[in-house]
Amino acid sequence: MAKLPSGLQTYEPSDTVRRIAQNENIEATDALFHGTGGHRHTGKAGDAPLIGTESIAGGAVTGDKIASTAVTGDKVARYTLCRRHLKSGRISGNAAKYKPVTVTAGQLSGLPTVPYFQSGEHFWALYSAYNKFPQSMTVMLGDEYSDIEGVSFEKGWNADPVSFYIETSSDNTNWRKVYTYSRSVTDEFPRYHPFDQAAAGSYIRLTVTAPDSSGNTIIAGFGVLSRACPESSPDFKVENGVLKFHDGSGWKGVGIKSVQRGTTNISFFYPNGNGSLVKEVTITAVNPQKSFVNITTTGLSHWSQTSPMMDGSVCATLVGNNKVKFNFMDGFYEAYAEISWEVIEFA
Repeated sequence: MAKLPSGLQTYEPSDTVRRIAQNENIEATDALFHGTGGHRHTGKAGDAPLIGTESIAGGAVTGDKIASTAVTGDKVARYTLCRRHLKSGRISGNAAKYKPVTVTAGQLSGLPTVPYFQSGEHFWALYSAYNKFPQSMTVMLGDEYSDIEGVSFEKGWNADPVSFYIETSSDNTNWRKVYTYSRSVTDEFPRYHPFDQAAAGSYIRLTVTAPDSSGNTIIAGFGVLSRACPESSPDFKVENGVLKFHDGSGWKGVGIKSVQRGTTNISFFYPNGNGSLVKEVTITAVNPQKSFVNITTTGLSHWSQTSPMMDGSVCATLVGNNKVKFNFMDGFYEAYAEISWEVIEFA
């Protein structure tokens, strides 16, 4: 049996352990923690790092390891998690994702609100050689959000603004400033900027007041974080039983919109002219560009009175937006088919 440095005894699975031995381990454990008050930040051996006026010693906690709004001197660390999340138990969603924007100046390429960095495709660029500061970008959220708690930036060209401010509006006319940020050119630019108080609005305006040290600013992956997403304007919604998504240019359907099914038959006998090689069925109108026809058939046909019988072959075509046309090949002497059909329309 081995004894640990703490005084605790270890045992093998096959050992028979007496109660007195268990009590010795309990006494050793009690000696380790009795009178200590539990977990302490004294900096002494066995305790956690000392917490003093300069926060936790030894770099145990840094901005990229834990969310923080802690103040150190005149600097405020603002990173990826807001303490309001912990209080409310809800995580924010990006209300600006794929939403359209307008700018007062600069080069606008694609959508700066695309929620991931795509070099050379989606950004808003300002260059001091061509643009005076301040300049603004307005994001149209599409609906009123009541709990906007911050904005975020994707890290792209390392041309982050030195200073900017954020405004919100419900009508794109009356604006309220909700956040102001500035830094020295050597300070790291935070990706997440939480507001001190949650804001409301259907428009968000980012105004860059000073560029980076090169005189340029490039905004990409701009996000607007909100814990509350209105039912009338999520990224996904159900409308008239159809799932739709918003990609910044409008609402688009997802998946299958409708399925229509039915049965019919075709019969033709040349000698007396009975029947027809063609049959049309009227359906509920669909969008032909988003629809297709499936058919299953069983039947027989032959080319002449003396030719052997063969499987009947039927074609189906969507005519206009509300008819399905079925037909045998011309030239059959005799033909018959039972047809099961469906028209599938995508959203």
